[in-house]
Amino acid sequence: MRALILVAAMALVIPFQAVGDPARADRLIDVTRLTEVLGVMREEGLSYAESLQADLFPGQGGHAWMGEAGRIHALERSLADMRGSLTETLGKDTIDPAIAFFASPLGQKIVAAELGARAAVLDDDVDAIASETLAEKIAENDPRLGALRRFVDVNDLIESNVVGGLNSNLAFYRGLVDGGAFEGDITESQMLAEVWEQEADLRVSSEEWLLSYLGLAYSALNDAELEAYIEMSDTEAGRAFNRAVFEAFDVLFNRTSYELGKAAARFMTAEDA
Repeated sequence: MRALILVAAMALVIPFQAVGDPARADRLIDVTRLTEVLGVMREEGLSYAESLQADLFPGQGGHAWMGEAGRIHALERSLADMRGSLTETLGKDTIDPAIAFFASPLGQKIVAAELGARAAVLDDDVDAIASETLAEKIAENDPRLGALRRFVDVNDLIESNVVGGLNSNLAFYRGLVDGGAFEGDITESQMLAEVWEQEADLRVSSEEWLLSYLGLAYSALNDAELEAYIEMSDTEAGRAFNRAVFEAFDVLFNRTSYELGKAAARFMTAEDA
């Protein structure tokens, strides 16, 4: 599933004034190791493209399809999406304390832990172990699970991931329609209705994935360090920081999802021809 590596607050509300600040955008990209994050996400995107091929046009596409997926998920394009959005949305006042936090030794430890866990769960075996560990924590009522849930609640992660996932799925559907994958006309309201039917399942899977991923990532943090992260996330600066990051990821996911849908439509219709 599509979950964001910077899993502090990703709210879609309370917009702030766009001022255009490339220097601050570059600083955020640097302290969060965003280029490395996007590299991991590119691998996720290519894996997802393989699953789409198996589901939508099995036995077709081959190297041509994966080449198209590689172009869509090209690192330089993804970085340009993120940098452009961050440049436009970063405010001048509230964001600096959060950037300073992530630039600190603890912040860099958190970034490394999140990045390492994100790369690790590309391996299905590691992903399964993380899920099993979560189940054990739930069965044992592990106190760390309570802290992870507070982190999720403070940052509104479930709702944000659900909204982001639905937006991405709608963008993919629009790409399929615009690419001519279906016979007849499909209205925007029909697409919205079909995508919305996924909301309940997406909410459950988002909660499960987030808690297992966070459990793996923050096993590197002691209780005091995790508490410090929660406290920072619950500040105005933390919320502004993560809002900007989420909006940037939304731009990226909507672009890649739409382009994947439109590209998939070409292969689907070629198969039917």
